[in-house]
Amino acid sequence: MTSRLFLRIACALSCTLTMCAQQSQSPVPGQAAASGAAVRSVEVASQADRIVVKVAVSAPVVPRTEQVQNPDRLILDFAGCELKGANRHIPVNRGPIKELRVAQFSVQPPVTRVVVESRAPLKFEVKPAAGGFVEIEIPVTGEAPMVSVSTRPAPGNARDADRGRENTPVERPHPALAATPSAPPTSAPLRVPAKTLRPGSQPGAYALMAKAKALTLAELQPLEEKAASGDPEAQTTLGLAYHSGFLLKKDDKEAVRLLQQAAGRNYVAAEEAMGILSEAGDVDGSAAPQDALRWYAKAAEQGSLDAATNIGLMYINGKGVPRDSEKALLWFLRAAEGGDSSAQYDLALMYERGDGVTQDYNEAVRWLKAAAEQSVIPAILDLGDLALHPQGSLKQDAESAVRYYAKASSLGSSEAEAMLGNIHANGILGKKDYDESVKWYRKAAEVGQPDAQFGLAVRYALGQGVAVDADAARRWFEAAAAQGHDGAQYDVATMYEEGRGIPADREKALHYYQMAAEQGMAKAQYRLGLMLAKGGAASSDRVAACTWLMLAGDAVKESAAALSDVRKTLSAPEIAEAERGVDRWRVAHGGGKK
Repeated sequence: MTSRLFLRIACALSCTLTMCAQQSQSPVPGQAAASGAAVRSVEVASQADRIVVKVAVSAPVVPRTEQVQNPDRLILDFAGCELKGANRHIPVNRGPIKELRVAQFSVQPPVTRVVVESRAPLKFEVKPAAGGFVEIEIPVTGEAPMVSVSTRPAPGNARDADRGRENTPVERPHPALAATPSAPPTSAPLRVPAKTLRPGSQPGAYALMAKAKALTLAELQPLEEKAASGDPEAQTTLGLAYHSGFLLKKDDKEAVRLLQQAAGRNYVAAEEAMGILSEAGDVDGSAAPQDALRWYAKAAEQGSLDAATNIGLMYINGKGVPRDSEKALLWFLRAAEGGDSSAQYDLALMYERGDGVTQDYNEAVRWLKAAAEQSVIPAILDLGDLALHPQGSLKQDAESAVRYYAKASSLGSSEAEAMLGNIHANGILGKKDYDESVKWYRKAAEVGQPDAQFGLAVRYALGQGVAVDADAARRWFEAAAAQGHDGAQYDVATMYEEGRGIPADREKALHYYQMAAEQGMAKAQYRLGLMLAKGGAASSDRVAACTWLMLAGDAVKESAAALSDVRKTLSAPEIAEAERGVDRWRVAHGGGKK
């Protein structure tokens, strides 16, 4: 069972497409580049409050953009552009952004795809820049957790995309406030509540953040008047509106002042929000984890499940504090017993891993079921995984797995749909049902799920549940390959190499073999080495062939003979260069082999 991130606020973020070049020089959004254009490089720069992705293009083009959920990712397609160089992954691990993937999504017509993998929907701007660059600016608020257990987004990380409002912030003066701001809580040691937390009836910070994002101009003035009169809920909502910068101009100084007003009246949501802002570094410009802990603890003393869970997350991730599994466990336990679904899921993961507690799969399942009852998709998926691949004293139960995946599908999980396709294609229920597998694969494949795209491609290639259709198989293999699916990369490469149902194409075969080979697939490294070594190859190709065959090594028994043949055609300096290529690849990829 793998750890997955569970986000409390699962709302899509509206995006702004900003055209900064002159109209006469800029193509329209989504317009393809001229024939023969290329994406020359993709670079990531980390600035104080944002990540900037710089894409070097050889012709004017604005990418077609799309945000996809479950999992969250931003997709940018550069139509008409061939990717120069190999597909690659660029780790980021800052704020909500995990990594970038750059790949040749389609060869004919050429489309280069850049995928930003994230933990939440993203706000972004696309800006054509001077010098043949397209820049994608993505605001971030703080660093990513060191350990991926689960996390909650800070207010401002997500927006309601269904309100139909313009994104332009409105500058308005704030009212004078009479109350004195609350000072940070004292630095007394944190005390874990001795009993289960019982939340009150007040809305929490996350609920008020959603309310702040839904504000209209007509609602703003009455809210300001209530805040000025000392209403803590209004002060908290208005403060979060200033923090989000959605309707009002972003102003964290004013946000903090308003939140401290409400916190001074022991308003729990304001205390939670102060903890969130302190943790993210939005109070004084830098993260203040100890202040965050104290604000969270103050809120937890009044029954806040959110605050208790956030303390657990800080300890389990070692975010600004020494990592302490035992403390995390205690805080998660109090919140989980009070009914917090995120804490229940995190607690299950700790029992599953034996992190800070004796490993106990039955206890893990108990808490997974508690979270699943509250429609936590990762928990439902993990229950399905454990039903198929039991651990400890658990028993396999394929029918229960199907029920779990069907429930996750009903909540929008394309991963669950891909798993249902696998179950029916592999006959896990006792017999193979290709018609049913194709139904589930297609449902997930059409929204971009790579495992489902691969499964559907295999069905078309083999004529299982559908008529044999090599071209359809190629299209779905290529779609999955563009998202990094090494099996799809390998299979479509063999189709192009052998001309299986489609015209043979050596360059495309090399391209896709290299995609899989770069990910450590030994058989792809072997096939790539063989193709590069074939008669008449240039010296550079033979050196590269030697490198790939050495990397394939013992994992492919035929590689030894092929390597011996290639070595005979190389000089000693060329062999040394091939060996250095092996060392460079292993350093870059951790020596991984698939």
